[in-house]
Amino acid sequence: MLKRFTFHPSLAWQSALCALLFAFFLPLQVQAAPQYAVAINGAGSLTSLLTDNLEITRRLSADDMNADEVQRLVDIAPEQIRSLLATEGYFSPAITQEFDQQTTPWQVRFTIVPGASTTINSVEIVFGGDVIQTNPQRTERLRRQWSLPVGDVFRQKTWDEAKSSLLKALLVRDYPAAAITHSQARIDPDTNSAILTLTVDSGPAFTFGTLQIEGLQRYARSMVDELNPIRPGEPYSQEKLNELQARVQDTGYFRSAFATVDIDPAQPNNVPIRLDLNENERKRLSLGLGFSTDSGARGQIKWLNRNFLGRDWRLESQIRVDQDARLLGADVYLPAISNGWHPSLGAHYEYTDNAGEINNKILTGARLTSPDKNDEKVWALTFLADQQRIGDVYAANREALIGSFSYTRRRLDNLIAPRRGGYVASIELSAGPAGLANKKSLARVVGRATWLSRNYGNFQTVLRGQVGQVFGANRDTVPGDLLFRTGGDQTVRGYGYNTLGVAQNGAIVGGTVSAVISAELVYNITPQWGAAVFTDAGNAADTWNGFRLKQGSGVGARWRSPIGPVNLDLAYGHETHEPRIHFSIGYGF
Repeated sequence: MLKRFTFHPSLAWQSALCALLFAFFLPLQVQAAPQYAVAINGAGSLTSLLTDNLEITRRLSADDMNADEVQRLVDIAPEQIRSLLATEGYFSPAITQEFDQQTTPWQVRFTIVPGASTTINSVEIVFGGDVIQTNPQRTERLRRQWSLPVGDVFRQKTWDEAKSSLLKALLVRDYPAAAITHSQARIDPDTNSAILTLTVDSGPAFTFGTLQIEGLQRYARSMVDELNPIRPGEPYSQEKLNELQARVQDTGYFRSAFATVDIDPAQPNNVPIRLDLNENERKRLSLGLGFSTDSGARGQIKWLNRNFLGRDWRLESQIRVDQDARLLGADVYLPAISNGWHPSLGAHYEYTDNAGEINNKILTGARLTSPDKNDEKVWALTFLADQQRIGDVYAANREALIGSFSYTRRRLDNLIAPRRGGYVASIELSAGPAGLANKKSLARVVGRATWLSRNYGNFQTVLRGQVGQVFGANRDTVPGDLLFRTGGDQTVRGYGYNTLGVAQNGAIVGGTVSAVISAELVYNITPQWGAAVFTDAGNAADTWNGFRLKQGSGVGARWRSPIGPVNLDLAYGHETHEPRIHFSIGYGF
């Protein structure tokens, strides 16, 4: 969940900058000057590998070093250098060393000529086990997908990764007992070539059996059986086990769920599935206090009942109050149906006072959500109504009944704190015909995407985009929750939350079209800390002809916390010509 805190700068923003600098430099510790210095010449791009792993460089800050101990480290360093260079394919380096004790600090120098890199001359992969009789096409596909072909430079890391990747391709589907029985990389230093041989035994093909559940006491077994995507006799699949585990975990009834099978090559058929569950309590009352610079002090009461009306329905209700909003609402989540989809019902009342617009809003509806979070689909039927007021001169009653479908595609290694890049993209389609609640026929389309690049050295890029439009009706008849406003820490930084939109009678209200784009470059100073530069642009309007992007740019600090990325930004609004500080947790997915 994203947390949003924003305030208009005064003297406070200068204090926040000081706090930011303090946070950056707090982890740094003052250390005594080392007794010796190490210089590595001639290693080129391999210098960091040596610097990070040689014992003589790792002990630079030790306070118990004398000349004899440094000399010992100098003498053993060439063998360590050879071992490290060999992992990168350099098996015949020339190394000279020097230890100068006439300077302060002492100087240690290594001069290295790595020599020619070793390339792969041939690769032989031999398969054994059931796979060669039952699925020879799969073995040929695995050979074609081998990631270290002839002609590539041999590196120990890529050799290990290639073996692991090939074995994993068998382990995760059909052959969980597969193993590498022999592997060898024969290096010829005279020709700088490598001959790779690998023998893989797939073992027998496994099939799933019945589901055995441990730890189920409070809730009905039928709830879990409805979520099980695996049928007895199906081929083994780690992906299916993960899906079962995720479906059960996502219900909210269980603190944890862990699905396993017993891997015994002597008994591969109809292997029972063991599902270990740790149940959540049936009822829970939560009280909370908070503060944000957007809305001031906040109080919250939440009541959770996982046996609502004695039917294992999950009721989540809450009351939340702050200086700009009041919320009273409840959602009821029903047990999953046979295909794993989750039905739910909800009703909410909310009062908001934002950017000069006051709204009393009611929202009620029903949803059906797919079980797969990586390719999530949601069907919904929603009724919305609000009473809009701007000052003392304008008021409007607006309502709509719409059906909607949304699809979200997530490709991330971790949904809370992704590290290896990826993206989240979604499309939402809504429509409602005239009559019943709608004064005019309307349709609504919203597309969103966030892309995180892989780390290139210490750099990572974050790109965001959103575009939306309401068709048919106008903002005088469409409830505010279906219109668009923007501005704030997850959209256009440099502007207050939802302060970019359509000006009306001194207030900012929602428009029927909107677009936001953002680009950010992050430099990772340490694995936990980073610095960013960014530029955002976006707005909302009544028509594309009247649409004009408003830009904000700035710098920020990033901290990779256990609950997700923590972002502190100082942004300049190009339209307001004022700086603004933003604080948020998480990415704007």
